[in-house]
Amino acid sequence: MADFDREAIEHYNITARDIENVLRYVAILQGTDSRTYADITAGCYYGTSALLHEVIELRILLKRDRWLLIRSRQWIRKFLRGNEDAHVEGLKVEYVYLQRVIEEQLKEQIGLGALVRANTIRFDYDRLLESELPLPFLEPTAEEVSRAGRLLSELKKLCKERSPC
Repeated sequence: MADFDREAIEHYNITARDIENVLRYVAILQGTDSRTYADITAGCYYGTSALLHEVIELRILLKRDRWLLIRSRQWIRKFLRGNEDAHVEGLKVEYVYLQRVIEEQLKEQIGLGALVRANTIRFDYDRLLESELPLPFLEPTAEEVSRAGRLLSELKKLCKERSPC
């Protein structure tokens, strides 16, 4: 847990058990060689954002099915189709966190819409846009999306170079 942003870990009361559950969940759905698994195990700011997303999503899902983590990949994927709101809640936490960390660490401001478009698939962007996000979520320009991509790349490098977490 030392590799993650301590403030975020404390704010969301994330335990070692939460991290174990998330790694199991991601391994079942995406495999241990997936980008998400690698991001989480790398820790630091960007890994913390991925961890936050998965912890929030998984907590909601486990309330609905406490046996979720012993089910098959196919069963879980079918279950997820009826529980997309859990994924959206994870996205909200992830991107609000990323926006805040970019502002604090890189001294740059960037819109949530640009961050989401730069960092995920259109499906996730559309789901967030349709949700009741309590913050301004505007359609970004191509330039804003490009800038968000550069800022995310800088954030990933910052963590590797400085290990601030």
